[in-house]
Amino acid sequence: MTATSAPAKRLGAPLQVPRARSVPGWWSVCLIMFTVAWGGNQFTPLLSMYRAENGFSDVTVNTLLFAYVVGLVPSLLLASAAAKRFGLKPMLVAALPMSALGSALLILGSTAPAVMFLGRTLIGLALGIGMVVGGLALKQLSLATATAPSEPLLGDQRTTARAPSAPRSSAMSLTAGFALGAGLAGVVAQWLPHPTALPYVLHLLVCLAAALGLFWLRLSGRDDDIGAHPLPQTRRLPAAYLLGVLPAAPWIFGALGIAYAILPSVVSSQLTGLSTAFSALLCLISLGIGFAAQQMVAHFTGRWRFPARPVGVGLFVVGTAMGIVATISASVVLVVLAAIVLGIGYGLILVGCLQDCDRLAGPGQLGQMTGVVYTLGYLGFGLPMVVAWIQETFGTSYPVMLAWIAGIALVSNLAGALAIRVVRHRHR
Repeated sequence: MTATSAPAKRLGAPLQVPRARSVPGWWSVCLIMFTVAWGGNQFTPLLSMYRAENGFSDVTVNTLLFAYVVGLVPSLLLASAAAKRFGLKPMLVAALPMSALGSALLILGSTAPAVMFLGRTLIGLALGIGMVVGGLALKQLSLATATAPSEPLLGDQRTTARAPSAPRSSAMSLTAGFALGAGLAGVVAQWLPHPTALPYVLHLLVCLAAALGLFWLRLSGRDDDIGAHPLPQTRRLPAAYLLGVLPAAPWIFGALGIAYAILPSVVSSQLTGLSTAFSALLCLISLGIGFAAQQMVAHFTGRWRFPARPVGVGLFVVGTAMGIVATISASVVLVVLAAIVLGIGYGLILVGCLQDCDRLAGPGQLGQMTGVVYTLGYLGFGLPMVVAWIQETFGTSYPVMLAWIAGIALVSNLAGALAIRVVRHRHR
């Protein structure tokens, strides 16, 4: 193929490409991302169970909840460079046993917080690899089919389906894993025996299924985005990314932290004996509705350009305001409604940020930009720990802290949007 043949094809008539089901390895990558996300969120609804069953203090369980960020953040920041050196498939293959080992340590060390901390750290490492490298792998598979003919239907007819959307598939795979991992873990811990072991056995079985899917995974040694166009380290990231995407990123998982880690505590007195199940329910509601919102993004963007990220931030602010009312009234119904709105906000911010990274990234920048988004996003998941510490140390009420959170999110994103307009005006 000549140097100009690929661009010529892209600039020609509309391409006819295969559906996601015909892309070799597409579902294998999605299943790996689903599996590591399952492992990352399965611990969340079990906090009250560890308090009751093992006598862990609030400080201990909150530390273990946030422990996987210790592995997650460096993994998110370094996974792209590691994939450039070792290749995409080896990194994805390494993520599965790492996640499984983390769950095994949570079973074996159920009464030893230090062992559980190590297990949560390994799960965080695997999750970071799955997020960044999985997204790059889906991008490669999508680009690899951009000039391929679609599967035939009748005679010479060919499908006109779009190429699989890497950002949307990435977001949906992660969200499905987060939701089912937390939901099923909470149900098993609430109503089945051995609550400190069986939830993690489910994850081990999912890891095995994902490992079988590796036989269908075909990736080149390097991803075009991370290997073919090395750029100087001094190359600037786009202003729209720095001023628009990054201010939104902390509220991706910040929305979930409020929905199913902060709000359940304000109605805990009304949930005697069912706190684990209620936390799992909020996980399923917020993440399930987030998954549905991510699916709808494709429908809307097919008709017009739907601003998923700013709409998601707006819903985060509205959902947090609803949470303020829920904490004042201690209403279970309002907590559920706030979780629904926050779940939609989470879904839209996540897929919107990933779409913006995909659209704005120059050659060699996608992995770095995606890693930073996920890093900031997971720092937002530390909100429950920070809020609990402030409440215990200074006695600040939940409504006041939620109001500050909503205000910071609103002001930072409005300021970023205004700054982008100023920058664009100056460069006209």
